[in-house]
Amino acid sequence: MMYHLKFKKINKLLLLAGIIISEGLYAQQSIRFDRASQVFDFVELSFEMNDKPNDKFHLIKFDTITATDKKGNLLQDNHDAYNIYRRANILVRYEMPKEPLKSVNAEGIVKYFKPSGESNSYFILGKVKDLKKDMNLIDKNVLAKSPGLYFGIVSAESSSKTFKDFINHRASQNKKVDFNDYDLILAKTDNKEHEIIPVIPTMSDELDFGYNNLTLQDPKTRMIYTFYKIKQSMTAEERGNIPLELLIENEESVQKIPFDFKNFQVKQ
Repeated sequence: MMYHLKFKKINKLLLLAGIIISEGLYAQQSIRFDRASQVFDFVELSFEMNDKPNDKFHLIKFDTITATDKKGNLLQDNHDAYNIYRRANILVRYEMPKEPLKSVNAEGIVKYFKPSGESNSYFILGKVKDLKKDMNLIDKNVLAKSPGLYFGIVSAESSSKTFKDFINHRASQNKKVDFNDYDLILAKTDNKEHEIIPVIPTMSDELDFGYNNLTLQDPKTRMIYTFYKIKQSMTAEERGNIPLELLIENEESVQKIPFDFKNFQVKQ
């Protein structure tokens, strides 16, 4: 009888330990598999973060991700979804396998970017009219650690010189390009370790602002130029009053969160 009671007590302890461990694992798992869908000729996987505000101070992107079918075959990334920081959910797309895909496994690491002034990853630059063009606007403290970074407002004149061949090529196709038509021109370095994200706070902190935008890369410097149309028929005064903030990814502001999901059903 005493042995039976001890056995029951051990069982209860093991059950309690199992519950504590599973709750601990669940608590560490801050990433939620939102959905897996078959869309036209590709499979789209969507992930979200649990219980985090949807704003510019809580951003996520993939560090690594591997997806397989139920037999363990790797799905082939179709590179149609850009791996950039987003406020809400992040997406990845894979080519449709030959055999029908009913479930999918996915594992990897998500980077959780929480920019702040304390970690030298969040900066209020001010209004465009108060900032010099064609010069590096990144804080000196950041450049001291990462001297290769660049972010700046670019003049239409400078852009025209940089992309003279592009303008001439489009002109030969009867497609007019006038960089003076854009409301804002920004340039930044293409750096995977320190992603640079401009933000216009008056536009609900959108990371992807503007419409009919144009992105070009200087083949010589590898600098990325983005030409923004913020508003239709924007006046010179309105252009000068555009406020700018800057997010710069660094080690202090990024947390890496692993995830591992099995047998997630694919919606047809």
